[in-house]
Amino acid sequence: MTRTQPLLLAGDIGATKTDLALYTAAGLEQSGGVPCREETFLNRNFACFDDVLAVFLGPGGQVPPYACIGIAGPVINDTAEMTNLDWHLDARALERRHGFAGMRLINDLVATAVFVPCLDSDDLYSINSGAAASSGTVAVLAPGTGLGQAFLIPQGKGYIPCPSEGGHSSFAPRNGEQMDLLEFMLRRQTHVSVEDVCSGQAVPDLFAFMRTRHTVPEWLNLEIQQAEDATPIIIQAARRAVEGKRVCGVAVHTMQLFCDILADEAANLVLKTMALGGLYLGGGLSPRILPFLQSERFMRIFTRDYNSPMLTRVPVHLILNRKTALLGAGEYGLRNLVQPQSSGATIPSRG
Repeated sequence: MTRTQPLLLAGDIGATKTDLALYTAAGLEQSGGVPCREETFLNRNFACFDDVLAVFLGPGGQVPPYACIGIAGPVINDTAEMTNLDWHLDARALERRHGFAGMRLINDLVATAVFVPCLDSDDLYSINSGAAASSGTVAVLAPGTGLGQAFLIPQGKGYIPCPSEGGHSSFAPRNGEQMDLLEFMLRRQTHVSVEDVCSGQAVPDLFAFMRTRHTVPEWLNLEIQQAEDATPIIIQAARRAVEGKRVCGVAVHTMQLFCDILADEAANLVLKTMALGGLYLGGGLSPRILPFLQSERFMRIFTRDYNSPMLTRVPVHLILNRKTALLGAGEYGLRNLVQPQSSGATIPSRG
């Protein structure tokens, strides 16, 4: 590897799995990002990220000079306590232990947001084409295990990526059904965040609420009882139902409630950040819930029953590229570690 093409380790650590990849600058800038090597690890098989990293690098293997890791949790001073996983990461400690010349830890939604300006049209599903403001903030909302949020503030020819822990803000019901949901949840816990009712970990609770209103087929009860994780079972049952394969009203109502809350929170995020440059739905759940994201219903809720001309003009896109956070970590590392003199604190737009 030449000195002009140093290797960069990029990572995306979620609650369930960790994706790691080695890139060169040229590999990152190719369409879709072309890694030298890439591997996925199930987090339940490891006590800490250190162990994952050791396996990926291999005993006596060459350590790349730079690393940038996206993490599902808040990052403060290059250290992180993960939100839905009992892992602690410290960039300086990892540098010393593994021999990196430079490492950055960033929030995984910051990583996702960083790569949004690099996405191609094939990477997106348009819910509302809208009319993006050329100098507008861009927001990202990502339902996965949790509910991640981040945004990009335009500066010059690029953007400054900003983290947010907005998923932990309080859930605000928008109608009678959601008020009943809040009361249902408050019987189980003292505070209900929007993440508690709009994330992968929230799906079983939404289903438990819906089963107080709708009949649950015996076959679905059996599948859920036998499953280690009920979320994919409920989503699959709802998908089969909307595809006309097997009737399951309770699952469909569960996922529709999920998407209604998502649309409302998407509008909240746009309003709080003035994201007139567009709203992007990312995360591992977004492509899986696409059959339930009916554009007309989503936009009716998003625009407050079309009473907000500003929200009506905001472009809304769903990210289909499942590697966006990994590629974004690579892009961030490229601009801030490998080529820091070229961009300063901003992430250049390739558009």
